[in-house]
Amino acid sequence: MRMIAKEGKADEVEELLLTNVTRIKEGEEGNLTFAVHRSTDDPNEDWLYETWESQEAVDEHERGAAFEEYKTRLLPLVDADTVLFENTTPIAVLGYEV
Repeated sequence: MRMIAKEGKADEVEELLLTNVTRIKEGEEGNLTFAVHRSTDDPNEDWLYETWESQEAVDEHERGAAFEEYKTRLLPLVDADTVLFENTTPIAVLGYEV
């Protein structure tokens, strides 16, 4: 997933993206990798890379009040036209079996 923060909102976006990392570390099952990246060319551009064991694990990650609050807070901080969200299947990954 890619997004570009509105001017002056990059730090708030980063803080919110990192709440996902905290939630996953605190016990969300089924996550194989979750990474938050900031562009080296545009400090307002962030990328999320995540891989889950199953669709059920994704559904559980996106269920509940914490995720809803995260989305509600994030959406006004990013330019909606820049959000790129795609579902993919890993083909080759270093660090875990595909």
